[in-house]
Order: sequence, then structure tokens, then C-alpha cells
Amino acid sequence: MKAAKKLLLFFVINNEVIKMDLEKIKEFIIEKKIVVIGVIVLILGGGYLIQKNNQPAVNNTQVLSENNKTQPAEFSKSENKTTHSTSNLNSSSKQNTVTVDIAGAVKHSGVYILKNGARLNDLLKICGGLTDKAETRAINRAALLKDQDQIYVPHIGEKVENPPGNGTSNNNSATSDSSSSNSEQVHLNTATVQDLQKLNGVGQKKAEQIIAYRDQNGGFKQIEDLTKVTGIGEKTFEKLKDQLAL
Repeated sequence: MKAAKKLLLFFVINNEVIKMDLEKIKEFIIEKKIVVIGVIVLILGGGYLIQKNNQPAVNNTQVLSENNKTQPAEFSKSENKTTHSTSNLNSSSKQNTVTVDIAGAVKHSGVYILKNGARLNDLLKICGGLTDKAETRAINRAALLKDQDQIYVPHIGEKVENPPGNGTSNNNSATSDSSSSNSEQVHLNTATVQDLQKLNGVGQKKAEQIIAYRDQNGGFKQIEDLTKVTGIGEKTFEKLKDQLAL
């Protein structure tokens, strides 16, 4: 019985002690409440600010890094497109047209621009065609025109020793046939009407007169006898003598 009373007294005393300790703790917390809350707020606020300040710096670094990687490539592509476009434009302008000069026995001499691949015949159509006095046998209508060509169409009976040009090999395309015919001599005693018409200024009628004289006189003894044919005088003979042979 005594033991029970002692045990009960122990629990009562301990309970009072625990109550006293709890009361002291509560009083401490209440007294220090503002300080504790302030410390907690400072810790949380400081951590948030540090995290916020660090995060954009990383993002900005990444954006700048990505921009530095992509911009040179984009600039390079743009530059390549511009260069390629300029190259195509220059190439196109060089290949699409040719500029040529034509003079002589044509209706409208001058400088003309034609498409690349044009022929002399195309140029003759544009300039109005040949005059009645043009020596058609001295030109090649199928000649391919080249840029900066200078074409001269001689008149009938005209001997062009140095046709106008700019010094290139393409300048004499219209008179190339004339030079070729000059180098091929016509034999007066064996030539046909067609052969004689290869001579500058000699048409079908005059060729027939030459053959008629040859038949009547037993042939030509010398090329100078050509002056005895009606219609062929000294001036005409001087133009033809380099093309003649017996």
C-alpha cells in the first residue's frame, strides 16, 4: 500500500516537472518567435535570390553560344547565294547575246544585238537586207556570228583587200567566201558558165559571152584576150586577172 502511494506520488511529481518544462519551452519559443521566423525568412529569401541570379546567366550563356554557332553558317549561306546569283547573271548575260557591226552593201548598216547562235542571214533580215549592188557570192549567209564581229558586204565588182575589223579572226566572216574564190583560179579555156560566174562581177549573161568568144576564136591565147569580150574593159580585167588562168 505504501509502495503504491509512493509510485503515485512519483508520477505526480514527474508530471508536474514535465508540465513545467513544456511551459518553459513554450515561453522560449514565444519570446524568440520573431527572431526565429526572421532567420528562416532570410535563409529562404537568400537561397531564392542566389538561385534566380545564377539561372539566367546559364541560359544567356547557352543562347549566346547557340547564336555564335548558327550565325556564321547563316551568313555563309547568304553570301554563297549572292555570289552564285551574281555569277549566274554575268554568265547569262555573256552567253545569251552577241553584238555585231555590219556595213557595206546593206540597207541599214550599224551595230545590232542578236541572240547567241544567230547566223549572218538573221543579221541581214534585221538590217533590212542587201542592196541591189551587193556581191552575194562574197558572203556566207550561214556563217555563225560571234560577239564583236565586224561584217562588211562588198559591192559588185568591189575588191576588198583589207576589210574593216577589230583584228580578230572572226571579223571577215562575210568576206571569207570572197577570199576563198580569189585563191581558186578559173581556167578560161575549160571553164563552164557556172565556173565563170565564180568571178567577181560576172553573171550568167557575161559568162555566156566569154564562152561564145572562146568558141568563135578557138580559145584564149592569153588571159588579156578577155578584154576583147564585149562588156569587159580594162578596169574589169584588172579586178579579175588574179582569178584567171588559161
